[in-house]
Amino acid sequence: MHISLLFLSLLFTISRSEVNETVESSVDLESPDVNTTPALQTPPVNSSTASNESTVKFVSCLPHVGTAQVHLVNDTELIKYLSTNPNITSKETPANCIVVLFYSKYCPFSSMAAPHFNALPRAFPTFKMVAINAIWYNIFNAQNGIVGVPSLLLFHNGKLVAKFNESEYTLELFSRFIAKHTGVHAEDKSFVTSADFGGPVSSIPTREDDMLLLLSWVFIVLCAAYYFSKSKYWTWIVETVQNTWRESEAQALHEHAD
Repeated sequence: MHISLLFLSLLFTISRSEVNETVESSVDLESPDVNTTPALQTPPVNSSTASNESTVKFVSCLPHVGTAQVHLVNDTELIKYLSTNPNITSKETPANCIVVLFYSKYCPFSSMAAPHFNALPRAFPTFKMVAINAIWYNIFNAQNGIVGVPSLLLFHNGKLVAKFNESEYTLELFSRFIAKHTGVHAEDKSFVTSADFGGPVSSIPTREDDMLLLLSWVFIVLCAAYYFSKSKYWTWIVETVQNTWRESEAQALHEHAD
């Protein structure tokens, strides 16, 4: 019996030592001294954000030297301003930049945008600002995708860079548009003054007769009359008038004979 108790005691001691070793090994694995977790890494940069930041490129503009006032131009002058330098092939290469307002003096929306555009040269004194009557000089409309007025366009080296697409025409929105594409921000304390309502672009719609519109109506009426003269209705009207005239003459001769 003593031998049995001795054997059980020995077996219990061996089992206890194995349990302690297992616990110690578990503790060692969980010990902070052992680096069992992967090293912390810097969170990855948002690929879309990085891509957007890398793809945002401003056009590089040469500083304009001149009066800080809008210049009203005709087609010949605008072609001269939009002449290109063949040696410049990139938007990042400094070149002449010009902001063009296509307007109509008969359009009330052009008149609403006029004072804000007249104030724009003071906000951006290093840019050339010009305005052209899109109704009189419409050769630029199709090639620049102008379907309505007013339209504000930015050119770099004579090439179209961007078009203002907002529904409101204010100095603040015009300034954001230029800054977005050139990286140049408006001067401090830029605002519209009472003098900006006087010109150069008029803020009062002209109420004179539009000669182009009048000529268009004359052309339409002449074309309609020509095609109507070739129709069967015109032939019927002519024949009816002729028959009525003959009957009237015959009746008059008959009464005279009596």
